[in-house]
Amino acid sequence: MNPPTDRDDTHPPEPVVQESPHAQYSPFILVSNLRAHLYVTLEKNAWLQKRIEELEEERNFLRCQLDRFIVSMRGPEEWCGDSQRSVKVQPASSPSPPSPMTTRSGMTLKRLQGPGPRTRRSSAIPVKDPEGVLIRYKKILTTYQRVRSMSRAFQIHGVDRNTMASTSPIAELLLVAEEKMAEVGEFEASKEKLLDYARRCYKTMDEQTHAKVQSMKKTHKLLPISYRFRN
Repeated sequence: MNPPTDRDDTHPPEPVVQESPHAQYSPFILVSNLRAHLYVTLEKNAWLQKRIEELEEERNFLRCQLDRFIVSMRGPEEWCGDSQRSVKVQPASSPSPPSPMTTRSGMTLKRLQGPGPRTRRSSAIPVKDPEGVLIRYKKILTTYQRVRSMSRAFQIHGVDRNTMASTSPIAELLLVAEEKMAEVGEFEASKEKLLDYARRCYKTMDEQTHAKVQSMKKTHKLLPISYRFRN
């Protein structure tokens, strides 16, 4: 027979309930933290997407350069470029002696000289006023819509990316919300630069105009170029 004990078996021991560490936070704090985390994630994704687009443009540009280099090694009557725009390389008709170029592999290339046919590159379009900015923007936009690469479009027209970025707000405002140009005022070439005028155009854009510009950039109706102006 088991000896009696002092424990009261009629009342079983109550389980110990441990409070979850998450219970210490209110639902409001949790929701706020989730929103902040979501915002940071969206910003990071947007930055990564923009970076991917820039890298793709650089990749396409380098591919074209590589194609041209290969064509110059193979000889005349070769073609470089995509299905929409091809560059034909032909030998020079002048008997002037070529200057040798040596690659890492030891192969010798010859740079053609003389007045023979060559690969053409459009010269830079001089711009002095907002109308000129708009004309240049439309030409580059048309080229971009054909080749799907801003780097190549800038190269074709002989314009660097920074120049286009600094004046794009002028063309964007003229194309998206021309009625707001009255708020910007006239451009005075003797008193200001196009960069200053572009900054004024940028500050004149409201949220609705900015949203429309971004929407048209995503559909390739505007150049998807980014810019930032200091206050």
